[in-house]
Amino acid sequence: MGYRNHQQIKELISSYMDGEADEKQKKIVEIHLKECPECQREFEEMKKLEEVMGQMELKKPPKETWQVYWSSVYNRLERRIGWILFSIGAIILLFFGGYKAVEGIIQDQTTPLLLKVGILAAMAGLAVLLVSILRERLFVRKRERYEEVEK
Repeated sequence: MGYRNHQQIKELISSYMDGEADEKQKKIVEIHLKECPECQREFEEMKKLEEVMGQMELKKPPKETWQVYWSSVYNRLERRIGWILFSIGAIILLFFGGYKAVEGIIQDQTTPLLLKVGILAAMAGLAVLLVSILRERLFVRKRERYEEVEK
């Protein structure tokens, strides 16, 4: 493997610094570093950067920050569960109300089964759509940023 291309050597230097170069590649890098001042400078800069990065410590956030974060997570989770349960309950109530409205048609023995299934499916779909639209409108209204902006 001939590493005559300067860019290939620079890539090898990165592997060398990361400890990923094999013995042959290490020797090629070491020989090249002795002969090339540009790569020597780059190698030294990379070593300094690695040194500085090794000394850096992440600042630990105060306990209050974590308490606020977890409280926020729990609140959002509770709200989502609440909305899911509310949505399911509203869908059931709407469907039941719709069923009661067409109960005579559904219980009529002369009404074809396909028509009954179609009516029930349409009512279920309508209940889901109504709850979905209501929920979306509530969320959009709370988050509408540009409602005061005139068109």
